[in-house]
Amino acid sequence: MKLSAPSDKDIVLKPIQPNLGVEAAYRKSLKKLLREMRTDVQGLLERHYPKGIAQDGLSDGLQAALSALLRYWAARLDKLAPQIAEIFANQSANHTERAFQTALREAGFTVRFRATARQQTALQAVLGGNVSLIRSIGRQYLDRVEESVWRSVNAGYDMAQLTRELRKDYGISERRAAFIARDQTNKAKAAIEKARRQELGITEAIWMHSHAGKEPRPSHVAADGKRFDVGKGMYLDGKWVQPGTEPNCRCTSRAVIKGFNA
Repeated sequence: MKLSAPSDKDIVLKPIQPNLGVEAAYRKSLKKLLREMRTDVQGLLERHYPKGIAQDGLSDGLQAALSALLRYWAARLDKLAPQIAEIFANQSANHTERAFQTALREAGFTVRFRATARQQTALQAVLGGNVSLIRSIGRQYLDRVEESVWRSVNAGYDMAQLTRELRKDYGISERRAAFIARDQTNKAKAAIEKARRQELGITEAIWMHSHAGKEPRPSHVAADGKRFDVGKGMYLDGKWVQPGTEPNCRCTSRAVIKGFNA
């Protein structure tokens, strides 16, 4: 199916924005996962962290308990990551497609999207990428916890000092989870939007700079209002880029439906 404007004038659709509700739900899921991990870590340390001068036997028990917890969460992440990622990917696709249909309808086009090979390929790429990211959030948090625990044991820190160190570790992971939720919401929207545009024969779009970041990329500011090839993106900073796919990029674009003489 290829859309074309009813006259020789191009029709420019309104831009589709990443959905804040999808981002919030994803962020909530990631933080819930981290909280569960933190609860397990706290329980383990209350039972096994040396009280007073470290002893070999106590350290051995702590090491065994930590190793068991790491194995448990490695398996749990393998199970939970695909579930969380699938919910996020489906929510992203549903929002993007509904918003795209609304933009098309407002421009005078009625389109019903169905599952297609191109859309499924984009969806699976979103799913696979986020499974890896979710696993990495958990593993990196536990790696930091393990390092902090042994550093504290070797330095003779008490539980209060270790707790302060672990609070920092948790904060790092929590901020990364929030960044991933925001960044991946932008990327998922861009991937689904590109697939659906290509299915409709839409080959051009107009780059829209968000003007939202504190330190905008000069190349993205300069791209504002310029047309680009939907398949390739815009050539910026030595590479082809789609709006919303660079880290912290909140740029969007407006699809161009060509006039019949274009």
